[in-house]
Amino acid sequence: MFRKIFVLVSVLVIFSGTAFAAEIDLAKALASGEATKVTIAPLIDGEVLKVDWYVAPYLAKANRPEDQRINIYVPENASEKSPVLFVINNGGWFMDDYAATVGDRDGIAIRDGVNYQTEIDAGDDLSKGREQFSAMALKRGFVVVSYGARSRGNGATDGKFLGHSPATAVDTKAAIRYLRANREFLKVADTDRIIANGTSGGGAMTSLIAASGNSPDFFEFLYDVGAAGISQNPDGTFTSDPEIGDEIFAAMAYCPITDLGHADAAYEFTYNSTRAKLFAAGNLDYSEAGAASQDIMRKSDLLKAEYADYVNSLNLKRKDGSQLTSENLEAEIVNLMTAEIDKTIQEIGIEKMRADIANSKWHGNSWLILNDDETYAYDFDAHKYFVAMNTKLKIAPAFSNSGIYEPQQQNEDNLFGSIYDSYSPFEFLSWNEDSVKNNSVGKDDTNLTWDEYMQTEGGKNLAFQIKMTSPFDYLTRENNVTTAPYWYVRWGMKDRDSSFALETVFYHELMNCERIRDLNFGFAWLFPHSGNYDAKEAFEWLDSVLGK
Repeated sequence: MFRKIFVLVSVLVIFSGTAFAAEIDLAKALASGEATKVTIAPLIDGEVLKVDWYVAPYLAKANRPEDQRINIYVPENASEKSPVLFVINNGGWFMDDYAATVGDRDGIAIRDGVNYQTEIDAGDDLSKGREQFSAMALKRGFVVVSYGARSRGNGATDGKFLGHSPATAVDTKAAIRYLRANREFLKVADTDRIIANGTSGGGAMTSLIAASGNSPDFFEFLYDVGAAGISQNPDGTFTSDPEIGDEIFAAMAYCPITDLGHADAAYEFTYNSTRAKLFAAGNLDYSEAGAASQDIMRKSDLLKAEYADYVNSLNLKRKDGSQLTSENLEAEIVNLMTAEIDKTIQEIGIEKMRADIANSKWHGNSWLILNDDETYAYDFDAHKYFVAMNTKLKIAPAFSNSGIYEPQQQNEDNLFGSIYDSYSPFEFLSWNEDSVKNNSVGKDDTNLTWDEYMQTEGGKNLAFQIKMTSPFDYLTRENNVTTAPYWYVRWGMKDRDSSFALETVFYHELMNCERIRDLNFGFAWLFPHSGNYDAKEAFEWLDSVLGK
């Protein structure tokens, strides 16, 4: 029944008559003209570095071939021991289509938001900015890879929505498998040391891929699009070639928008009391969406209670061995925050920290009082108010509200649903209060509450889609996966795009995963929703784990 509802749709193109992506090797693709190779010569730190740039299809049965293409950048200083930096350019779960990642200026290639032809002058600080992050990798001899993929932003193709979960994750895993299928041709990439890097939705995809390596959940979908290393058995099950897997070595995830199935509840668990204070002070208004403060608070109260129950059900352990609960979750958030404050005092000093706070858009500072002797007083509730005054809080529910407000607020609903539905609510409140008459989703159309619907075949399929967007189940509740052993995760202390509660639970999920050898997790000093801002520190960590 799952395939009838969420089948990844018929083949539109078969490259050169091949049946599996393993047969679309790079050498054959270059010979046939399906792939291209050019040599570019970017300037990095004022020095020319020659880079061979390959572009190729990575699927045998692509259903969006204009996007399902891969870029492989091999610098002249690469060797068979070169790690691979796998760039995941995904914002808000909108994966860039391939055309958006490749441009041309004066006949010179520009891709992935990284202009390799822009000179980075000697003496420039390579530790800041997206361009410098990739430049640092090339300079160190890394092979850099990017790719296009299907996305929730693609809209309908022949009346079918091909970008719903797990499409983007499937394409990402397929691109990784393509690299392994071509390891002998490339010879200058150690595909046992693939490091994924992404921000926001890209951070979430990085986390999912790192957690769920070689999960059988994805095999059928990978087979349907002709990904390398997947075969179908006579009994209809699927097998992955142990030499061509989709596991990775390390994850570098910035502000990951993850655990979408509980993200609305986590947001209100964090910001419920903050909303009440903002409304009372007249500092929060959603009248543009036709939403009264009383109704927003009603929704917030319901979602907050839902997250408390969820956290209590996880059975995650704290560092001291006690169970993480809704009662001590805030204390765990504060522990992580104060650890970052302590670190920042040592790194930049209290005067610079005071200036950073004062230079914020709204700098009312009752949340962190820094004393000259480097002691301080930290107030988490005031910190949340500071965050919300600098960037308006998302509406409630924050991530699933397509059928509730008009105009629609920021949400991820069109990541889910059958291929015949443009979207689906994906948590209890948005399902029960959906008001768009589309005959397929929400209590208004199905006459089923969320709990009732989740017992149906359609509900079970939706739950599977939700699962395949989050690393959580794969980290601590399943053992038939190859989880990346090394993780570097950052979330800004001024980021309101998801919630401190969710990120702290994510930290505990990672900490409780026995397959992880090294976890470097932290809230980052006063960064908003952004990534790759600490490349120097990140690469120092990466150097240390690559040496293990």
